[in-house]
Amino acid sequence: MKNLILLMAIITAGGAFAQNAKVVTAYRYLNNGEFEEAREAIEPATTHEKTMGKDKTWRYRGDIYLGLAGESENDKVSHLQEAHKSFLKAKELDTKENWSEEINVGLNKVRIESLNSGIEAFEKEKFGAARDLFILSGDVGNALGITDTLAYYNGGLAAEQAEDYENAIKYYKKTAETEYLEGKLWLYIANVYNRMEDPEGYISTIKEGREKYPEDADLIIYELNYYLQNSKFKEAEDNLKLALEKEPDNKQLYFSLGVVYENLEKPEEAVKAYKDAIEIDPDYFDANYNLGAHYFNQGVEMNNAANEIQDNKKYDAARAEAKKVFEKAKPFLEKAHAQDETDMGALVSLSQLYALLNETEKYQKIKDKLDAEQGK
Repeated sequence: MKNLILLMAIITAGGAFAQNAKVVTAYRYLNNGEFEEAREAIEPATTHEKTMGKDKTWRYRGDIYLGLAGESENDKVSHLQEAHKSFLKAKELDTKENWSEEINVGLNKVRIESLNSGIEAFEKEKFGAARDLFILSGDVGNALGITDTLAYYNGGLAAEQAEDYENAIKYYKKTAETEYLEGKLWLYIANVYNRMEDPEGYISTIKEGREKYPEDADLIIYELNYYLQNSKFKEAEDNLKLALEKEPDNKQLYFSLGVVYENLEKPEEAVKAYKDAIEIDPDYFDANYNLGAHYFNQGVEMNNAANEIQDNKKYDAARAEAKKVFEKAKPFLEKAHAQDETDMGALVSLSQLYALLNETEKYQKIKDKLDAEQGK
């Protein structure tokens, strides 16, 4: 019985010695730059009970996978991930912190290599690999107590280019926690939701961004565009008024407010908004055209109402009032036409206007232009 016990002890000691020998062999291969041979030697030691709990095993393994990453383009991501995992395991096992400096040096090598390789992959439009490398760089930075904002931002950017929208949103938001790019980053997140055709995600992101950056003019405009596209005109009115407080000389905001008032059936407010836009830029085509069209449409409605009147005097008076409104439309439509002589809307409106005002020569000139454009 004593001999049997002794034999078992010798066998057990021999197994431990063999595994320690593998670690030493792996280290020798590592120093010689023979990384594949080093990997074959170290892997059994990571699962054997006598060596798997030693920080040295995992430190060597981390360095081995760093070496492999430098040799293999196709497996670079997985090799760097294994190096990261190995150094973290070594850090966990090094309870007395005897090797903390060496472990941190290894981790930092992983971080830098991941970042540089991510940039290279992105430039080669290998966006999936770039995403993984940038994210790994950020994660390793966290393990070292480094907040690498750009790594996570680039990870989100690469994920978006790879059409991995879930990770794009995740890492853009992680970046937003550091207030990097402030409100602009929330626009990027909203645009990802837009690419996903997720309007609820889009508007909730814009609103969240506006809560954090209420003064950001771009966020206000993005929210406004959403309301306009979805015919939420009352919300759009409120947004435009707020935007105009930030940009009182923005002609486009006044023009948009005019459109909103038209849809809210507030004609007087619409006219004022268009005039405010024209005051800022007298040659602003959109505002001139819309204001001219507003008066023209008003005149047509008045003409149609006049045609229902049986009394001749009242009919003539109503037509005269309609003509006054048509006269109001004329300078704005003519201005719009002068800005763009090929615009079909302005040509059609002017031809009809001149016909209603019995301005024959002007009508014929515009009709010839209209026929020419339609014949193209």
